[in-house]
Amino acid sequence: MVSQLFDGSVEFSYFGRDAREVRLSGEFNAWDESGVSMRSDGTGWWRVRVSLPAGEYRFKYVVDGEWVADYASYGVENDGMGGWNSVLMVEGAEVFELEQRAVRTAA
Repeated sequence: MVSQLFDGSVEFSYFGRDAREVRLSGEFNAWDESGVSMRSDGTGWWRVRVSLPAGEYRFKYVVDGEWVADYASYGVENDGMGGWNSVLMVEGAEVFELEQRAVRTAA
């Protein structure tokens, strides 16, 4: 699951109760298997927050050495090798400034 927060950062969340290690990897780090370490919250959810420039990215989680797509992301597409990549759309900061103003106005 992927959420873009009001500050523009992106939170990646993966549920894997039995996972021992979860990492994030994708176009933003040249598909480096060592990726970005995610932290377990003790309930089975693994999370990490990263800042990325606006754009479209492909990514996967590396769960105990196995590459796993996130089907709850913005979409998935065939990776050309018999698997699936998750798709992430990061909005620019101006979109979030407008949303924050709308939230403040409504409050």
